[in-house]
Amino acid sequence: MLPSAQRGAPVASLVVVLGIAVTVASNASAEGMPEVPQTPPPAAPASVAQRLLVADLGQHVVAFGYQASTSRWIAAQLVGGYYQPWTQNIDFLGLSGAANKGGDLRGVIARGRVFFHPFGAAPTGPWVSPFVQAGIGWGLRGDDRRAGPVSAAGVSAGYSALLGESILLGGGLGIQYHEARIPGGDSAPRFSRYYPQVDIQLGYAL
Repeated sequence: MLPSAQRGAPVASLVVVLGIAVTVASNASAEGMPEVPQTPPPAAPASVAQRLLVADLGQHVVAFGYQASTSRWIAAQLVGGYYQPWTQNIDFLGLSGAANKGGDLRGVIARGRVFFHPFGAAPTGPWVSPFVQAGIGWGLRGDDRRAGPVSAAGVSAGYSALLGESILLGGGLGIQYHEARIPGGDSAPRFSRYYPQVDIQLGYAL
């Protein structure tokens, strides 16, 4: 019989050979595998309507101007254009009162406003918007057309949606304090009172 040390030698040699073979195979497999490139996560798409040419077609004005989103939450707008308080001029729904209607008031105004978007999707989605406007109006007293300052301030709540990639359409309702100080008396075309506010906004992305 062989001594025990001689009998264990072949087994030990086989273990060493298998270990070397496994190591070589592992290295070869690792070297042969192509490296998988690490792709960074996609960035959130930026809105295509951060800057807009706008038309304000709401109550009493037809105005044009510019709007810019300063963050996800806020958009600022400045417009200028034609002004005619037709609800006052014709006593629409009895809002001005028969004694105060008339005066054929018309003029030009500039309006500034800020849109607050609570869901951080400016300029789209629901919004709340305070505004102020000021300008000059011309109203009739008898046969004499006189000039004086006109102004308004109010707040609206509404919603704006992007149509395609370029058109922004919005609408809202609110309240405004509206006044015209045409000299010559306290009757029309001079007035000072609260009115409902109706907003219609149309924008084109730059």
